[in-house]
Amino acid sequence: MSEQKSFAFDRYLTYEELAEELEGIAARHPDLITLRSAGESYEGRKILAVTVTDRESGRPGEKPAIYCDGNIHAGEVAPSMILLYAIDYLTSRFGTDEEVDHLLSSRTFYFLPRVNPDGAEKYLTTPHLLRSSVRCYPDKKAADLPGLYPCDIDGDGRILTMRVRDDRRGEWRPSRSDPRVMLPRGPAERDGPFYRLYREGELRGTAEEPFDEQPGPWGLDINRNFPSNWHPEIEGGGPYPTSEPEVRAIVNFITEHRNIAGLQAFHTCGGFFYRNPYQYPEEEMDEQDLQATREIARAGEEVTGYTDEKSDNCSTLTEWAYEHRGILGYTTEVWDRLARAGVDRTQYRHSVDPREREEMEIKLMQYNDRELGGRAFHNWKQFRHPQLGEVELGGWDPKFAVQNPPPELLRQECYKNTRWILKHASALPQVEVEDVLVTCEGENIFRISARVGNSGYLPTCGSNKARKMQVVRPDSVQLQLPGEAEMLFGEAEQEIGYLQGYISGHDPRGVGSADSCARTVWVIRAPEDAVVTLRVQSERGGSEAREIPLSGVNRRDS
Repeated sequence: MSEQKSFAFDRYLTYEELAEELEGIAARHPDLITLRSAGESYEGRKILAVTVTDRESGRPGEKPAIYCDGNIHAGEVAPSMILLYAIDYLTSRFGTDEEVDHLLSSRTFYFLPRVNPDGAEKYLTTPHLLRSSVRCYPDKKAADLPGLYPCDIDGDGRILTMRVRDDRRGEWRPSRSDPRVMLPRGPAERDGPFYRLYREGELRGTAEEPFDEQPGPWGLDINRNFPSNWHPEIEGGGPYPTSEPEVRAIVNFITEHRNIAGLQAFHTCGGFFYRNPYQYPEEEMDEQDLQATREIARAGEEVTGYTDEKSDNCSTLTEWAYEHRGILGYTTEVWDRLARAGVDRTQYRHSVDPREREEMEIKLMQYNDRELGGRAFHNWKQFRHPQLGEVELGGWDPKFAVQNPPPELLRQECYKNTRWILKHASALPQVEVEDVLVTCEGENIFRISARVGNSGYLPTCGSNKARKMQVVRPDSVQLQLPGEAEMLFGEAEQEIGYLQGYISGHDPRGVGSADSCARTVWVIRAPEDAVVTLRVQSERGGSEAREIPLSGVNRRDS
């Protein structure tokens, strides 16, 4: 980024370009930004971690925090750009935007924009499409199996679709309304042309039609490598939980930063939030945790248009964060080309009606022509395949139309998902000193009574799951005395358990209140001109300190 103008967010950045942008923001905002490495990838790239908060209002680790990462899957590069945008949004608006000022003074944001830099680099700089890590898994010999291996056979820098004409056995036919669209061949259709569809690629070994598409050497899915519900049969889950350096870096970062009370893992695509619980029914999840998860998601729906869905995946970051750390979080699947084209996602996934299918595919093509200038779909063209002879190449751009938004629409996705992050951050717990009463009980004897409270939506432990597992230390109130003072009654540091958030007062009957405050009392002997310090401390709810002068306190009548 230049000093005068932020990056335009109209293209996708390589690792070096992304690092340069982050370094530029950090250099311009040293009072708000800390940039460091959270670990190294399989190929030795730094996994960059950005901390954003107003340091003048408190240390980062003493504020409630939200953790956001992206690009754990190689091809899901839009999330990296979203988090770069969020960092730029927060830093560029600080001092002029009331919402940003409030959040940066009271919250900490931890961003890991590209947790899989190796996979993203291969995706962005080669034609290859890969799921996750570049480490060969499970066996290097996987690349020697006979079959079809996706690759760029015509040298245009893309891996598209091949259609091979086969009027006898072909499973697909062109739409009569738009011959670019390929539809399933009906049970009684005999008049072709008919085609077989394959990923653009080359044949290896003694492959015969129909060609089995081989995944190649990159069989890992590092978002199935987290400890929660891991088992050896998980596809791509690795040899054991946290076997991959990228996953270890994430787990260590979250575990070390005990103030994290919310989590966002950004993915593509679909336009929805995956949420807990993952491996059991909703009715088995803590009732209030489920309510909070769904209510926070509803706030996200308002700014993104996405919907929330219960996931049934396992060993993901979001599942581990809740099941092992009690952190409420979401897997946000950004970019919904179906909705933009007026196509219902559920219907598109499950409809087997050929008329419905054609109507939906035509809508997508019309959207491409009308809104994207036809750039997202590559018209079928003849090509002489070195092994198959005459084929046709074409189809949707898999990288920057299907999996990620076209570059000209990237900024829109960045903005609305940044708003979603801010909505989530606003729901975190927030402790504060509400009032302090000091009375003089005798000569140099003072009684100090303090009430502290949680003004946040969530409880100070972050969730009832965290409270039950005891993964968060209880909140405490401390009274710090000057050297000449003496404690007569009460402990200098008193545990007060956890303070409920105002969600606990949401009784469906319309009555009730949350147990969101606590009072502590001390009696001390101190000079009348002494100053004591009161501090409330919560791992996930933040902290606040207040100096209390004893001078001028009226003596209580006997």
